Amino acid sequence: MLLFLLLVSCCDLLQQFADFGRGVMDFALLGIPAAIVNSGLKFMQKNLELSFQQRLTLYLHRLYTSNRAYYAASTLGGLTHADQRITEDVEKFCFSVSDLYSHTFKPLLDVLLFTHSLSRVMGYKGQLGLYGYYVVVAWLLRALAPPLAQMTAQESALVGSFRAAHQRLVAHSEEVAFNDPPAGVAEQLILNQHLQRLITFSRLSSFQRFLQQIADGYCVKYFASCVALLVYAAPIYFMDPAVRGNQGQLTADYIRSMRLLQNTSRGVGDLIMVYKRMTSLAGHTSRVSELLEQVKVMSSEDTEHKELFKRNLSHTSLAQLLEQAEQESDQFNYEDGSHELQPMSPVSPKRLTGATIKFQRVALDAPDGMPLVRELSFEVRRGCSVMLMGPNGCGKSSLFRVLAGLWPLQAGEITSPPKNELFYLSQRPYLVVGSLRDQLLYPIPPARVWQGSKQSDQQLFTSIAGEEPKYKDVDDELAACLRAVDLEYLLSRGAGWDAVQPWNETLSGGEKQRLAMARLLFHKPTYAVLDECTSAVSADGEVKLYEACINAGITLLSIAHRPILKRFHQLVVHIDGTVSTTGKGWWTEVLDEKVLLSSSSAVALAAISIAGGQRP
Repeated sequence: MLLFLLLVSCCDLLQQFADFGRGVMDFALLGIPAAIVNSGLKFMQKNLELSFQQRLTLYLHRLYTSNRAYYAASTLGGLTHADQRITEDVEKFCFSVSDLYSHTFKPLLDVLLFTHSLSRVMGYKGQLGLYGYYVVVAWLLRALAPPLAQMTAQESALVGSFRAAHQRLVAHSEEVAFNDPPAGVAEQLILNQHLQRLITFSRLSSFQRFLQQIADGYCVKYFASCVALLVYAAPIYFMDPAVRGNQGQLTADYIRSMRLLQNTSRGVGDLIMVYKRMTSLAGHTSRVSELLEQVKVMSSEDTEHKELFKRNLSHTSLAQLLEQAEQESDQFNYEDGSHELQPMSPVSPKRLTGATIKFQRVALDAPDGMPLVRELSFEVRRGCSVMLMGPNGCGKSSLFRVLAGLWPLQAGEITSPPKNELFYLSQRPYLVVGSLRDQLLYPIPPARVWQGSKQSDQQLFTSIAGEEPKYKDVDDELAACLRAVDLEYLLSRGAGWDAVQPWNETLSGGEKQRLAMARLLFHKPTYAVLDECTSAVSADGEVKLYEACINAGITLLSIAHRPILKRFHQLVVHIDGTVSTTGKGWWTEVLDEKVLLSSSSAVALAAISIAGGQRP
């Protein structure tokens, strides 16, 4: 008998172990789809974030690079810290949006499922009290919450200022190093000040969040558990003892109900905490919405960004003179030339497209309100180069900015040739990230960029540029351009044309300017506007560069200071900044009157001396 009982016990034990093993195997198999689903949720959330970021950033890139919005943002002050907003702020915004999905739909699904399961034990009426408590708590926490959206936006702005301070030091490291000491310590103080502002604000916002998290944790987690216990225990307490059931049944119902209530409370608590994510998202949204609005305005307004320029322009008398001229315009017949009776009344700004570069009665004021020139009139025709000379700050570069449309034309008329016939070179050459070949081909995009671009982007560039970029069979022509500027040795420094180097750090200032001149010789436009683009080149090297341009048939409108360069021009316009004394602030010097007269008689004479601009 004893042996029989022992055998039965062993069989029961083996049966329990078998059931246990099957349970473990079932759980292990169930964990496979569970792991896939949980990982899939995170994977889909990341893909959702990347999709948002890609679409939003591509949209911003299209607006930011059109209508010279990037110039208006950085130079005219249309948008502060544009680089941070387009990169970091957009990334944080997209993460907050995608994160909101996982913290909204999953808790909501949990609440619905667990509520349905609890209804079998305690019905729906018993759960209404718990949900009513959460509604009151959500309203209370929302009322006591600090302005998280504003705090997030302010913190992002401070982070942008701190990063901009470091970028400014990197961009001007050489200038600072020349005066260090004590320039290094001065920059340290500047950086420390930005850091201190950021840390002070972050500590204050962290303390406010600390107080908020105390209220959130107590009301949503701890006190909510007490309410859940009361919701479960109240019906049992008021129930007739005869129908309560035995202790074992009550214990089983309690364990199951509390597990469901805890999961329900966790889901509802996560839904309540969504408001914190919403306020954080609101902070990023305000930054991104401001970015979208400003970039959209800059990309859609007039090409000169007149309204934006006016915000940076001090009050001048030129605006009053223009208003006066407009009022007087109805009293003069412009067709018969009677308007010339009022030579000092500025004409309304007007831009024209023609075969030459022509300034007709142009008036220009500096952004600080100082008058630079009045009644400026001269013409640059093909084969008749013009040189601008004058002291620093007299308005030479400002005049080129107006010609290029970077600054609005304030008064007068400007005629310029089509864009494909005009090429600008500034004092600071721009070197693109790419190979040596790419430096000369620019503004054609680098070959690697073109090959990796989508077909739609390639078609967009071709429609704007007028032709598809050519990367083959141009090396011989590029080599000739390098020889013309004495830079053929760059081919032997690395891997020839395909050498990719940090060109801004590798080349000296003079080499950069000569490389930019080689770029000009390759594109060979009809006209070239040179803004002291050879100031870092030696005098004899500068002469050779100008000779190369003239031999290539390029007509020049250049700013220079060395008198030796006059031999490459037929007319010199001296801008001396004497508007207050002479009323004009400029005068002309004819260098080769025969060339001027041989081009076109009447128009040439106008180019030599208009409105009394020639000085004997």
